[in-house]
Amino acid sequence: MKNFPCRQHELEAKIKEWQKINPDIIRIDHVDSYSGYKVYGITISDFTIPSAQKRAHYFSQPHAHEPGTTAGMIDVIEQLVTGKDIYGRPTTLNLKEVLSRAILSFCPNGNPFGREKAPVDCWDGSYCDNERFWCWMRGDDPENPGHMWKRLNVWDIRDYNAPDPVGIVYEQIGEFRYAEPNRTQESSYFKIFNKLDAQYHFEAWFDLHQCEEFRQKNYNCEVLLCSKEFCNPAKEPENIQWAHQVLEAWAEYPGLFPDPAPVPLSYTGEQLEYFRANWSPLHQRINIINTEVKNNSPEMTPELQLKAQSIAIEVSIKRLMKK
Repeated sequence: MKNFPCRQHELEAKIKEWQKINPDIIRIDHVDSYSGYKVYGITISDFTIPSAQKRAHYFSQPHAHEPGTTAGMIDVIEQLVTGKDIYGRPTTLNLKEVLSRAILSFCPNGNPFGREKAPVDCWDGSYCDNERFWCWMRGDDPENPGHMWKRLNVWDIRDYNAPDPVGIVYEQIGEFRYAEPNRTQESSYFKIFNKLDAQYHFEAWFDLHQCEEFRQKNYNCEVLLCSKEFCNPAKEPENIQWAHQVLEAWAEYPGLFPDPAPVPLSYTGEQLEYFRANWSPLHQRINIINTEVKNNSPEMTPELQLKAQSIAIEVSIKRLMKK
């Protein structure tokens, strides 16, 4: 599906293409994952202008089963490098202003190990229903076939009656160890962020996600805020304003039906503790929000999944220009 680039080889082909088209505005970093894949950090800016004069913003996605996030980021990078989106339509971004005033870093594929095991490029509801999709996500529970296995942050395959194959949400981080990327600093996803943050000192982080079911069934996209359990109250007003700008832009696009208010992260128990351990220090110093765009649904075509994520990124970049 050439207009839905999400696989590792497609990303690497695009990186080579971008470097040939406009090498002066693109820098490529990476970390080597245990599985041998490179997890890339792609930074776009006019590097002739000192970093001290610019705003630094990070965009990422951790989950292999959420390919619309990768496709959306590739679409925006294409705009920044070529002036056109992946469909050949002119960008609405003021590239001269953006490149001179911003440092934009992207991690388009935080878990290529998992992504390459996915049976389809895009989950649009045609391959399987959500129950089977969740078994692809976390693995088919050996003790309860046809149902999704556990959700863990870091685990050792020797300690569990684990699915075979392991669910695609997990990155292999050692001979026997696996991790859900956004729940541990041991993941390549966090390692590439830390590497880039040490260089650019990001003031904002937009983490892009997809989900299959929403609290309100008539919505197909939403913005998540930090959990009230560990948010920084001083950051919340700006996060809420940012979230509303994304929601308003989504509402104007045909086929997108956003929850009109941003939603605080609702995890409790063990999952909340994973987030507290890995995200609380970041929320204290960086503005962070998340997208959730509907996945594995016939109403959400590949183009609509991609477009929802690219709109959110474009809004965020334009917001930077008004600061």
